[in-house]
Amino acid sequence: MRKIKENLKVIFRLMREYKLRSALSILGIAFGTFALIVMISISLSMREKSRLEAEKLGKNVIVIKSGLVRVFRKRQRTISSATTLKIRDAKLIKQQIPYILKSIPAFTITYPVRNKGITVRTTIIGTTVEYPEVRSIQVEEGRFFTKKEEKTAEKVVVLGAKIPEKLFKGENPIGKFLLVFRVPVKVIGVMEEKGVDISGTDQDMLIYTPLKTAMRRLANVDYINTIFVQVDKKENIPFVKRQIRFLLRKLHKLRPEDRDDFTILTPDDLMRMQTQAVRIFTILGVVTALISFLIGGIGILSIMILIVNERITEIGIRRAVGAKKSDILLQFILESGFISIVGGIVGFILGIGLISTIYAISGLPKIYPSEYILLSILVSIITGFIAGIYPAFRASNIKPIEALRSI
Repeated sequence: MRKIKENLKVIFRLMREYKLRSALSILGIAFGTFALIVMISISLSMREKSRLEAEKLGKNVIVIKSGLVRVFRKRQRTISSATTLKIRDAKLIKQQIPYILKSIPAFTITYPVRNKGITVRTTIIGTTVEYPEVRSIQVEEGRFFTKKEEKTAEKVVVLGAKIPEKLFKGENPIGKFLLVFRVPVKVIGVMEEKGVDISGTDQDMLIYTPLKTAMRRLANVDYINTIFVQVDKKENIPFVKRQIRFLLRKLHKLRPEDRDDFTILTPDDLMRMQTQAVRIFTILGVVTALISFLIGGIGILSIMILIVNERITEIGIRRAVGAKKSDILLQFILESGFISIVGGIVGFILGIGLISTIYAISGLPKIYPSEYILLSILVSIITGFIAGIYPAFRASNIKPIEALRSI
């Protein structure tokens, strides 16, 4: 312990003497630790957010969209549209394919919604009374529409959680009327707050109405553009997805060479799209961190070699008065190790500070992966000790006589 204390005194003295070199070496290690902590923490947080958003889609839900749809950066983009998806498709899917609990037809359309001079452009979903159960959402105020209202195409709507504030400015909207395009509709309920689901849809900005109301009174169409299929178990989703594709191609009379005129999306499909982006982000982060550690290690190596060259006389005097090779070896390894430890601590503080700020601003789930944080600090320490091995051996092998001749 006495030797370690003496060596630490020497280390502090040298760091004061070589401020710039020491600072650059510390920063190299610090940035590696910082990058590794930030990249891994953010990527794990993004994966957790994807998982939570997948749950908002509903339990074991498959979404069928008419036309060709792709998801880019969490937003659905329709590449090609089709009018071949019908209500009977939803019924036949439920009747002919096993493991399906519910098959809900829906028609979605974007329209301006007005109230007292205030206009909000939002998405209207015409669907059935079973929709809240399949999508795992509930009514916060008022009620959802009934089967009778669905059958008679009543002009009633249920608002997403954010709509009342935008259109009614804090007033209770239940029982009041608003205009969907040019059609007056009565507000009968407000849904609970749900946020954005994994497909990128803000469920709090949606308006729900009976399916026939949307198809006949609002859009005047005889087709639908979405079917929500709920499967009994998660492990049955791949099988059901294949069967749905086979059945729809048959119903739509598509030839083998024809492309699908529909898109089938599962939570795993949507998560996979996001996971690929997260994986690329993580890989780039890890590569950046490793490069930083390498640069930091080279920095420690170079500074330690310079220090050895400038302290040959000191080493010779110490050896002449009885210091052993092991003493010199320990001293220089401790010096390089100390620099890496300081760098690791600085990187840890900066990393935790940045990800905490990102979590506060972005609303990402707060994840602080302790095992990866400890690994980052450990890697920084190991980097420093490895970088100090060669200079330490070089210093310990200096012969006292040759060193004293340089005086």
